[in-house]
Amino acid sequence: MKFIKQDIIAPTLEQADFTNPDSLRQVIQPGDVVINAAGYANATDTTEHGRALFQSINVDGVRNLAEVCKEMKAAQLIHISSVAAMGRLEGEGITEKMMKPVDSPYAESKLEGEKILTGFMNDIPITILRPTSVFGEGRGLANTLCRIISKKTVPLPMGGSAKIPFTYIGNIARCVELCIGRDSTYGQIFIIGDSESYTLKSIVRSIAKAAGINVKIIPVPYAVAYIAARLAETAASLRHGTPLLDRGRLHTLTTTVSYSIDKFRKATGYTPPFNLDAAAEKIAMAYLKQTKNNNA
Repeated sequence: MKFIKQDIIAPTLEQADFTNPDSLRQVIQPGDVVINAAGYANATDTTEHGRALFQSINVDGVRNLAEVCKEMKAAQLIHISSVAAMGRLEGEGITEKMMKPVDSPYAESKLEGEKILTGFMNDIPITILRPTSVFGEGRGLANTLCRIISKKTVPLPMGGSAKIPFTYIGNIARCVELCIGRDSTYGQIFIIGDSESYTLKSIVRSIAKAAGINVKIIPVPYAVAYIAARLAETAASLRHGTPLLDRGRLHTLTTTVSYSIDKFRKATGYTPPFNLDAAAEKIAMAYLKQTKNNNA
């Protein structure tokens, strides 16, 4: 995993091996604000290889980064974690204090990374951010939805009626920006995301509208979707791949979850700059441009 340092004043990039402390020492300088957005994020990977990546990048890599930031006297470390570190929660108004046991190698690695960083909070200013489910241009889920929407008929488990805590990547970037040099965020863990959760149906309709496509949503009963997920898992296992839909994703897409961002609002004055329609327009335009280029 490569750690990339960008000099905002002079437009140059430097790369380092995230798992190699000596390599990190070559790019991190005293007074740097370090934003860690690196990580292995295939949340459904339960293979031995996947577990090894979670350990080496999300756990050992985070420890390496914290130790080098301390040694080099970095001004601040902002770490992008995940609400997955809080366990699989349901309901609305979920806050940072509501924790359940984690239930996947990915979630376990994100929680372990957070625990490591809390041990450094007396040494350097550290801010831990837990984004909700991130979507945006070029990301897997957004591209998948765009491909399905382009077919004009969209099957959705339970009609896409559950509220999903999606957050647009541009809003996450704003959250990171608000943390830089802000002492009210030092030594804190925050949930970050959009102001509300959205139904999958509303997301599909927003993207379709932005793309100029009339879609028909077909509700799929949960039992039927569950069988399809089991079959997809079996097929993916035989070809050593990742299924488009598995039982974990099905649970996510059919369970209402809403996180509170009140703590972050109070600390920073945060207001999400992108609402669902604005995010959908950017996602749709990026997909249409990509499709046009691929067909050129």
